[in-house]
Amino acid sequence: MIDAGVDGVVGGVDRTVFATVGLGRDDRHTALRTWARAYRDALAARPNVVPAPAQAPGRRPSALRAADAVFGALVDAGWPRAQATRVGVLMRYFVTGSALGSFAGGFPDDARLYADEYPHLDQAHLLADLQREINESAFEAGLEALLVGLTRRYERLEGPRPAAHG
Repeated sequence: MIDAGVDGVVGGVDRTVFATVGLGRDDRHTALRTWARAYRDALAARPNVVPAPAQAPGRRPSALRAADAVFGALVDAGWPRAQATRVGVLMRYFVTGSALGSFAGGFPDDARLYADEYPHLDQAHLLADLQREINESAFEAGLEALLVGLTRRYERLEGPRPAAHG
């Protein structure tokens, strides 16, 4: 169970994120991309809070407001309600998972550790110095892959687009 103090911090994160994101104003791709980046940045600045938004909203007002805003924006953008639920959950899992910690930062910078038993990790000792760059590029690659996949999924639901006349 999440206590009132954590809910207050999570509520502050949500207010910060939604103040900067044009849910309902921007096209669906721009809004999702901006929301994902802003939410990840806000969570990364408060790593101890990350497990709270990763849980179901329950009765937490801030979580219910966030879910309502994201779900409403997805439905308003044309997603069927069942698909909007799945897209919202997918994005939440991706963002909170990426904010949990640094994969690259988890490798000790001691080359001897890897030399004999982990030959494929012969450069893993270099990852710690590159963790921010690796984390950012991995997040952006994952976000782009999700958005491309969601675009294809949306187009299948929407049907083929009319041919452009030039």
